[in-house]
Amino acid sequence: MKFLYKVILVLVILVALSCFVQFVVFNKFFISNTNSLLLSTNEKASENISMQLMENFNKVQIFLKTVASDEKIRKNQELLNKFNEIIPEVDVVTIFNSRGDILCISGNAHIPNVSNLAYRDYFQQATRGKIYISDVFTSTSGIKIVVISVPIVKNNSIDGVVAGIVRLQGTSLASMFSNKKFGRSGYISILDSHGYVVYHPDKGQIGKKSIVFGKLHGKSGSKIMKDYSGKDQFVGFSKVSNLNWYVIVITPTADIMTSRNIVVYETFIGSVIVGILIILLGIYTIKRYSKPLDKLIFSFNALKVGKYKKIDPYNYGKEFQEMVRVYNHTIERLEEEYNDLEEAADIDSLTGAYNRRAFNNLLSILKQEISNCSLESLGVLLLDIDHFKELNDTSGHLAGDDVLKKLTQIMKSTTGDRSVFRFGGDEFAVVIRNVSDERLLSIAEAIRLKGEETLNGCTVSIGAAKFPKDTYSIDKLIDFADKALYTSKKSRNKVTIFMK
Repeated sequence: MKFLYKVILVLVILVALSCFVQFVVFNKFFISNTNSLLLSTNEKASENISMQLMENFNKVQIFLKTVASDEKIRKNQELLNKFNEIIPEVDVVTIFNSRGDILCISGNAHIPNVSNLAYRDYFQQATRGKIYISDVFTSTSGIKIVVISVPIVKNNSIDGVVAGIVRLQGTSLASMFSNKKFGRSGYISILDSHGYVVYHPDKGQIGKKSIVFGKLHGKSGSKIMKDYSGKDQFVGFSKVSNLNWYVIVITPTADIMTSRNIVVYETFIGSVIVGILIILLGIYTIKRYSKPLDKLIFSFNALKVGKYKKIDPYNYGKEFQEMVRVYNHTIERLEEEYNDLEEAADIDSLTGAYNRRAFNNLLSILKQEISNCSLESLGVLLLDIDHFKELNDTSGHLAGDDVLKKLTQIMKSTTGDRSVFRFGGDEFAVVIRNVSDERLLSIAEAIRLKGEETLNGCTVSIGAAKFPKDTYSIDKLIDFADKALYTSKKSRNKVTIFMK
């Protein structure tokens, strides 16, 4: 009996030690893997939003250039007001003469306390012939603003300045990003080149110096940092090209820690239950019930490479089924949040087509398939909208946006949602696997004909190339399709198949 007691005591110690070690290892794997996953996802999302922000500013610059080039708009209050309504990203449009005197303000409201603003940096930069986007500063009326300024050129000299004013605590800038959600409580913040907050869902933070600015280095990255209240948060950041601004995507660690605590505590309880059963059932039971916990740890380790796989609870004893249920529930939530963020990073916000980043990722996959000899055939179409600039100039950018959306729907209905990519502006690509030459030409003609009927007077020029008929190189395939597109653009509303 004494020997049996000693064996039981040894078993108790071994089981207790085993439970503790597995608890620590499980906790370590969960935290490290989910941390790296969310940091990477936030970084990708910030890069995509950075591109969207620059695209919005480019749209504003085009609008201001239109006003600067048209004297009728600048001198007609009613026309200026209507043009300002077309571009909701800008709160107020102000016209200056070459001395900095205010000539006209859209809406004729919120006139500043002074009538001459020649001392402002945005005015001085524009009078040097530059298109300029300012950092955050306080206007003469005490409002936090950002200004985009464009020179008025007349007879090859600067005759004045057109300035678009964005009120940071208003609704214009917020409308660009308020619909972006990251998990349950994640959000976006934008900082200017000096670290002052340009956009934040909490308007009270706008204009304040960000506490994380000094920790941001390089074009993009991700870190765990503390917020204003000292709480940890997952921070992904990306520098906006040409501005030295930063777009930050932040997810509080509390979002994932809640799930982590539930899983960890239930795992610990399950381990204790298993330990008792192991002691009662002996060595065989120890081996049998250690195995499920090892599988759970292996499953969490798979999260590090983005693999989500549920566990069948019926393959485990009853005492493990609740633990597996909690694990599966956590996997569902992580997969949903990851998919939402991954989709947001790959989708063009205006058209719903895949963006250039997604296209580049696909090219990498195709190159790997070619090297593995697993890709049979591939067709590539490059598309460009004819007369698109004229439509924007005559009917406004809302009409142009409508044409981009219509063309995207035409391509999706013809080839499928996963085949359509937007490069930017009015350029698109369609990538189709396992397609014959005749079918590729038929698809291109179908898109061209539908575009001719529905694109508000615009048409579509298309260039096509085929793998392996034209080349075994993906990069050359894109280049050949681009050359074919160039041929189509010469006469417009045409499909050209690349010919060597």
